[in-house]
Amino acid sequence: MCADVLRPPTVWLDGRCYRVLSPLASTTTVTNYVEEDSYGLEDAVYQDEVECGGEQAEFAWEQLNNGKFQTSFPVANCYISYIIGAKGATKKRIENETYTTLKFPVKGQSGDVVVIGKDLKTVRQARLKMELLVEQARKKQPFTHFLCIPFNKPAIQEKYIEFKKEVLEKCGSSRGVDESIFQEPAKLHLTLCVMVLADDRERYQALDALANCPESVLKKHLAGEKLRVEMKGIEYMNDDPGEVDVLYGRINALSWTHSLQTIADSLVDEFVKAGVLNRQHDRVKLHVTLMNTLFRHDRDGVTDSKASKDRESFCARQILEEFENYEFGEMEVEEIHLSVRYTTANNGFYSSSGKIPVVPIAAS
Repeated sequence: MCADVLRPPTVWLDGRCYRVLSPLASTTTVTNYVEEDSYGLEDAVYQDEVECGGEQAEFAWEQLNNGKFQTSFPVANCYISYIIGAKGATKKRIENETYTTLKFPVKGQSGDVVVIGKDLKTVRQARLKMELLVEQARKKQPFTHFLCIPFNKPAIQEKYIEFKKEVLEKCGSSRGVDESIFQEPAKLHLTLCVMVLADDRERYQALDALANCPESVLKKHLAGEKLRVEMKGIEYMNDDPGEVDVLYGRINALSWTHSLQTIADSLVDEFVKAGVLNRQHDRVKLHVTLMNTLFRHDRDGVTDSKASKDRESFCARQILEEFENYEFGEMEVEEIHLSVRYTTANNGFYSSSGKIPVVPIAAS
């Protein structure tokens, strides 16, 4: 049973949020869940039934010559073992519970998972069970990519290096403060979202989503204007300034005609709609990480659920007093990157799988 039945875990699939009421692991199956739409959680609990506001969830299927129904969907190779289970136990359990037959690609080869059943209801049940298992497996994977806005213009870097020098000179005696927890100047960035892209198919999906953003987001919200921003002031993410793990710079848009928050949220929405990202937060946190205790061990700073448990916090009281309204400068956003974790490009920033220019495009 869930430790708190009033706050069970949720899983996003194809833009829908399912509230899971039974434990979910590679050795168990899910039969109870509630779907949450954009207006909140529905009251009804469905057992072995896939519904969405009274309507069946949509998916591609076909009827075979023998009268049975079939659906297929792609699954990255690294997740197949979660569906099959030890000695095929999970696969057999799903087949027995839904009266379906599951077929998988040959080991080591890519392809679709196929579900065959006597009716659409059982096919739908089996497909959902597998999709939920994949999502749970995905949550265990370290993030591979992140969508970001580089904040490494030379002027910004210079002010940041000056900030770092002054912090170490004035506050270097504060507990936990040392050079190792500062971000590398060339890698300063605003993270919009993080994601797991497990194979080429998912990477191509993410690149397609990125390619749609100039027309679907930037043209709509910038309306022909440049995207100018400033980084001014510092804040921390913990409740106690004496026990800080992340210190970041505040980001503001220098325009009254568009909202940086709306643009950031809309960019993330494109990746959610593309199916390569499950919504992690209601809104994007507009911040540029300056200091992070994970940097003692991990220079990337884009954390996941497997973050080191032995991270040492630092006392930021004196830093906040001295540099609360520190001005890092202004800049024009020129690109948005889909960056690869744990990489460094020739310019010192992260290697990118793709990028789009941020140029003024007047709305038609």
